[in-house]
Amino acid sequence: MYKKLLAMSPIVFLMSCASLTEDACRTGDWSSIGYNDGVNGRYESYINEHRDACSDYGIAPNTSAWLLGRIEGLKQYCTVENAYSIGRRGKELNNVCPETQISDLRLANFYGIRYHEIWQEIDALEDEIREIRQILATDFIGELTPEQLSLKNFYLLRVIDLQSEIRLLERELSKYDSLP
Repeated sequence: MYKKLLAMSPIVFLMSCASLTEDACRTGDWSSIGYNDGVNGRYESYINEHRDACSDYGIAPNTSAWLLGRIEGLKQYCTVENAYSIGRRGKELNNVCPETQISDLRLANFYGIRYHEIWQEIDALEDEIREIRQILATDFIGELTPEQLSLKNFYLLRVIDLQSEIRLLERELSKYDSLP
């Protein structure tokens, strides 16, 4: 069973990497394909992924139609709002936008990334608080020894410190919760 799975893994991997299906290659609405690639911020070299995928079916992409569609799609990708949205998902903006827009887009993307990072920090601190509360609820029941009492107090103080850290992060988060 395990050997079968290993033998199939490369096939599954290769199938998941194909940029287009046979049907998409055959219907070949290359302008729409390019538009979607532009909206997703794909680099101009991404046409090679399509060329490779479609060559298996004896089809070559219409590069000029794809490029025109991609340029139109990039108009959606290269907006301040999108750059911020991409950052809020923890991703950096691809370097595919016109040079005249780069500084505004990078700033918006930075704001989004910073928002994402702060949320991750808050989430990690909240996880730690939940873990400590679970320990307090299960490990410190009944009469406690002096060592257990000391440890319980340590945990309680740690929760207070974590809550303070969260409040500070929430204040910082408010700086990045909208576009610059």
